[in-house]
Formats: sequence, C-alpha cells, structure tokens
Amino acid sequence: MKRKVVWGAVSGWMVAALLLASCAPTVVEEPEKEVIPPKEVGTHKEMAAPKEVIVPKEEAKTIKWTGTKKDGTTVEKMIGKPKYGGIHIVARPDQPEVWDSALYRGYWQTAPVTEPLLTADWLAGPAGTEEWFDSLGHEAELPYMGMLSTGWERPDPDTLIYHIRQGIHYALDPSNENSRLVGGRELTADDVVAASVRNWTIGYYSKSYKYISDLKNPANSIYVSPDDPWAVIFKSKPGGLGLVFRHASTGRNQIIAPEMTEKYGEIKEWEQVVGTGPFMLEDYVGGSSVSYVKNPNYWGRDPFFPENKLPYLDGLKVLVIPDISTQQAALRTGKVDYLTEDIDKEQRDQLLRSNPELQTKKFLGAAGGGINMRLDKPELPWHDVRVRRALAMAIDNVEIRDTLWAGEAEIHTYPIGPKPEGMYLYTPLEEMPRSVQELFEYHPDKAKELLAEAGYPDGFAANILTETRYVDLLSVIKSYWADVGVNLTIEPRDTSVFAGIRRKKSHPEMLMWTGTTYYISAWTSMQRKGGGQNYAIVDDPWHPIIFDRMISNYFDREAKKKIHLEPMDEGLPSWNVYANEQVWWINLPQPYNYYIWQPWLKGHAGAYETAFTYEYGYARYAWIDQELKEAMGY
Repeated sequence: MKRKVVWGAVSGWMVAALLLASCAPTVVEEPEKEVIPPKEVGTHKEMAAPKEVIVPKEEAKTIKWTGTKKDGTTVEKMIGKPKYGGIHIVARPDQPEVWDSALYRGYWQTAPVTEPLLTADWLAGPAGTEEWFDSLGHEAELPYMGMLSTGWERPDPDTLIYHIRQGIHYALDPSNENSRLVGGRELTADDVVAASVRNWTIGYYSKSYKYISDLKNPANSIYVSPDDPWAVIFKSKPGGLGLVFRHASTGRNQIIAPEMTEKYGEIKEWEQVVGTGPFMLEDYVGGSSVSYVKNPNYWGRDPFFPENKLPYLDGLKVLVIPDISTQQAALRTGKVDYLTEDIDKEQRDQLLRSNPELQTKKFLGAAGGGINMRLDKPELPWHDVRVRRALAMAIDNVEIRDTLWAGEAEIHTYPIGPKPEGMYLYTPLEEMPRSVQELFEYHPDKAKELLAEAGYPDGFAANILTETRYVDLLSVIKSYWADVGVNLTIEPRDTSVFAGIRRKKSHPEMLMWTGTTYYISAWTSMQRKGGGQNYAIVDDPWHPIIFDRMISNYFDREAKKKIHLEPMDEGLPSWNVYANEQVWWINLPQPYNYYIWQPWLKGHAGAYETAFTYEYGYARYAWIDQELKEAMGY
C-alpha cells in the first residue's frame, strides 16, 4: 500500500523564516551549482524579489595555484588572496554538554581551542587537490599531516612515535586567570603525554578503547622517548596499534594544558579550557551561544600562503539554534555564514530559490537514521532474527528515498557505505545475495509470514526513543509496521536528554540514531560488544573475531579488503554479507546532504572537520570577504 510521506518541518521553516528575516540579495559571483527553477508559490517575505547589489569596484585578487595529487595528476586553481578580520558566525542545534573533551570522544566546543597530533593535509582537501572531503575519517592511508606533531612513524607492529613540533605556545588571554596560570609557555612532549595518559585513564577511552599495552597504568604505554625529548611513544597490545593510532592521532585526543587538569581535575567551566589552537574561548551563554576570539600568538601558517599567519578571522561565534528551519532563516537573512546540519536536497533547493548566491557542497550523510533494537533482552520479540528481518522487509525504502529525500539517498550503506574513502570495501546491493537484497525491498506479505513463524501472527507492540528531528521519519515507519501488526510508540526527547540516554544505553527497547555511511573500520564501534555506538547491545560470536582481524591489519589496505569481501571461514559468507543478514539494526536510506554557506565566507571550499571528530577545523583557514558582504547589504 502506497502512502504519501510528508516532511513535517516545511511549515515550521516558513514560519521561522517570516519571523527572522527579509530576503537576501543577489550576488555578482555565480557559484557552480545546479540551476533550480522557481516554483509557483504564494507570496511570502522570504520569496520576495532580491535587492540590487552594488558591485565592488575591485575584485578580490587571485593567484594561480598548482598542486599534485598522490597519483601524479596536476591540479590548477585560481585562489583568492585571503584578508584578515571579521567574525565568522555558524549555527548548530546542540549546546555544550561538558567542557572536558576526555570524557566522551572529543567535543566540538573545545576543538577551536585545543589541537590533536595530526590533521588533514589541507593542500589535499577541497580547497586544493580535492583528495578528501566530508570529514577525513581516521585511517592511516588517508592524507594526514602533522599538527602538534610534525608526523608519525611505526617502527614495529606495536609502537607509534609522534615527533612533537617545537615552538608551539599555549594561547595567552590576559583576562583569563587560568590562561595566565599557563602563561603562554611552550608546548612540550610531556604535555602531550599528560593529556593522552589522562584520556586513557578516565571516561570514554578507558571504557571503550583498551588497546594500549598497560591500561591499568597508562603511563607505561604513553611516554616521552628516552632518546628524544620531543618524541612521544605509544605502545599497544599485540595487534591493537590501529585503534591506538585512531584515537591518539585525531580529534579524540585534544591536548589541554596539564596545569588545568592538575588544578581542577575535571574541566567543568569554559574558562578552564586552555590550549594551543587558533582561538580562545571568550564567552558562553547557556543555550544561546559560544564565542571565541583569535589567538594572536597562534603558531600555524596558511599552506597556500606560507607567509600568512593563521587565523584570518578575528573570532568565531557558534549560535545554538535547535530548530533547523530557524537556522535556515538565519542563513537566508545573513545572520549566519555556514550551515552544516543535515540540509537535504529539498531544503537546499528552497534556500537557493530565495538566495541563489549561496554556495553548497554535496556529501553522503547519515541523517536517514538507523533503528537500534536491544538484542541483550531475550524476552523482546526482535531477539529472533526472523522478527528483525520482518521489520526490515515491512519498510518501503524506495518510497522513503524518492518521497522523503527527493530521490537523493542511498538505500544500502552498511556495513560500508559508497563513499570515496571506502569504495574498495563496498559491495553494491545488486551484487549481494537475495538474502540481503530482500531486506532492502518492500515485502509486507513475507514480513507477516516471518512474524507468524516466529510466534507473532498478530504482531506486537514496540517502543522507540528518539530525538525530535526523527519524529516525522519514524511516523512513516510506524505506518509501515502497522500494516504487519506491529504497533510502534514513538517517544521523542530533546537533544540533551536523548544524548544522556544514548550514551548510557538506557533505552528500554529501541533507539533511533544516525545511520551509517561509514568506511573501513568505523562500523566496529557500532556493533562490537562494549563499543560506544553499539546501541543494539550486539554480542555476536563473529564480531570480536572480525574486529580483531580488522584492527590487527589496520595499516594493510589489501588485508582489510579480504576481511570484508572474502568468506569469513569455510562455508560462511563474507563479513559484508553476514553483517547484513543478521539485521543487528535497521539502516534506513541515507540522504545526500549539503553544506551551505554565504559567498563571503572564503578559503574553505566546503570543508568542515579536518581530523576525525575534530569539528570547525576549517575555521583556522577561513576568511571573510568584507567588501563582498557589505556590497550585498549585510
């Protein structure tokens, strides 16, 4: 039975737009993007004719830049010369939960202030040769370069060595007593050891990533080299170095001044976050905004213009706006520069109709969500794989893709999605056996048969916890499941409450969270027993086996390919097939999303994260074309 899927946020979007703004003007520079024909709609303020733009007399000066990809291909681009000054304003839906990045996988609010050991090679990113985009991931073969370190080496299978960059100083804010305590001193290898040991001693790391050689005393596993005072050594358990690299190198290991943790223990206030990053925390207004000011003594330089010190911006301001339609209205009226939160094609098209000058970048996101069914409770119906398969086949994924996501979504993205970084591990759905293909097809009659076989001929009742952003999508799922006798109760929670439930895995039955488009080994934490994102509480005998194989071959691309695509054992399918057949969770169609920004925000080309879980990394390189902004009337 077909039904019309309605995206409930549209009316809210219009109301918010009317409240926030007059329309934005047209700009002289025309971005390279799809032309969106205007719709015949009623007259609304946001759809009014744009104002005339006064063209600047002098265009921004540009230079010709030439780069070389890893494969030897030459790339030439015209790049605008950056200018200093301006405050970059960005919106996001969630406010800071804590200020201690050690407690849970790193936090966006500390990322502009603290730094990891490695970062993306900016010259290889969207602004350069375009060899990475949409968050770099965390694999060793991806184009990382040194940040707090000048680089890394692996002298043996269980050892990593990071060479700490000399001449980096902590930011000094004379108005902050904590910053004055650190005094702007130089970062040392001992600081990196202190922060890293702490990260593996408390909170998230100590519970989920137990792969250093001595978890009881991490200082035996993370220490300054006896042969080089500027080198830090990480030792892993046999076969565990891949996960150590994953977490030691990137945004999950942000380095904070040890004076702060020695004085306070847990970092509980924004004033206590002292790091070496391009910005310093200036203010936090609960539920409203987080403000950062430029670090005048930042060590970094622009790799495109090495003579230029970073950052170009005078400051960064993050507005906390939970409602996406209100975020969009703020963008439309020039109150924010950049949106990164799940902008789908329909929303993008609406924004471009009223503001055709906006710039966009497409990427495969995870906004379609996934349904996690607790598998650690035998009394729940979906403990039986037949029930899980029935629930999957009762969903019309094609209708969701074509109606809810305007056709711009991938139906099959598990356990590896069709992203450039993971394509060598991806198995397209049409190459999967029927046992997998039928899970993503619409078979309500077969779903009823499986439910009857499992002992539920009349169906059953189920409960799912979710964030408010998924209520509309889950209402569609509720309708599909009702057709096969399953009565779904949707219980939405606000972002902060839901985050606590999710982290503690305290949902009683089902939980809705982001879907997966992950690549290489990111899926491991989703179903591995004890994994941070194992919200289904999966405990499958093959999982630790495959997980260990993956991690022990972390640095070997061809070995990882065999692990995913070849039979797990004699008479068994490949991991890619097996992981789908078990239906540990229901991964819904994942839409293509868009980063979208104002034309005056330059120098980033749509990049966002510049290391795994290191948000706003692009801000150190971004700059604002003030002349263009003023010419557009803002």
